Amino acid sequence: MAWDVEHTDEFELWWHQLAEGQQDDITAVVEILMEKGPQLPFPHCSGIEGSRHSHMRELRVQSGGNPIRIFYAFD
Repeated sequence: MAWDVEHTDEFELWWHQLAEGQQDDITAVVEILMEKGPQLPFPHCSGIEGSRHSHMRELRVQSGGNPIRIFYAFD
């Protein structure tokens, strides 16, 4: 089953500020997220402790040796 991924306007603004290589690295992990959905394993994701949103997760991307963290949730 493929999962749909939607993004906010804020994410899109941030996205356009990234280098092409960073965008490519994020896209690669998002494609895995679309395939695995809630079963996406560590190190690609982790839970967020203390969030007021119960299903908040963190997408973990390595890009050029630097971590990029993106919050997301399942609906």
